[in-house]
Amino acid sequence: MSVSEDKISVYSVADLKNTSDDALPAYLNSLSFAQSHTLTDIRLALGYSAFFVCAATFYWDYTWGFDNTKQYTLIAVIIYTLLNSALTYWIWGVESGTVYAGKHKKTGEKIQIRSKTYKHVPNYHLTITTTSRDGKSTTKHLCKAFKGWFDVQGHFIAKPFQQMLAGSVDVIGRADPKNAKAANEGKPEKKPKVEDNRSMDDKWASLLAESSGTREQDSSAASTATPGKGGKKRGKKA
Repeated sequence: MSVSEDKISVYSVADLKNTSDDALPAYLNSLSFAQSHTLTDIRLALGYSAFFVCAATFYWDYTWGFDNTKQYTLIAVIIYTLLNSALTYWIWGVESGTVYAGKHKKTGEKIQIRSKTYKHVPNYHLTITTTSRDGKSTTKHLCKAFKGWFDVQGHFIAKPFQQMLAGSVDVIGRADPKNAKAANEGKPEKKPKVEDNRSMDDKWASLLAESSGTREQDSSAASTATPGKGGKKRGKKA
């Protein structure tokens, strides 16, 4: 069982989340998934573009003075506002906590994983969207406690983390059947649901019959347990 030598504070939800987020790409990439960096590249492009506008504005003002570059500064401020607004929307609206996006090299199945936590609650919330080759998408939500793959000292344990993912997500389970099997062996079998196709009148009749039978059993048991009034009393011993 692989145990990380580094340890973190088990009371820091942010550290628990960041360590788990970092372990996701390493695990999935080892299963022949190819990670896509498109979301990160666009975020970096927007951020660097906004920085370039700020740097250019400073250079114009420092070289030619504010009065000579007022029109350029106004244009730069408008561009910077648009870029910064686009960056904010991209982070919160498009990426929205995405920690992994990729595609399996052999099957072509796509996967996108978003993670989040809530303050003072040591649970790992995952939203996993998978897309088959024919374009059919499926979204699954998971909520698992961090203690499932962190020991009391704060060491990250890879094996239960991998089994949690392989046993919960079909795409990952097919890519890692060994961990998927190990995870499913510990799960109790679900009993099949028995459908009741009776009409409402039949259900009420059955319920009244059961209730009547229960009352008759209770009254019979009470009459058996209660002694008759004509019973003889035992005399006191001298």
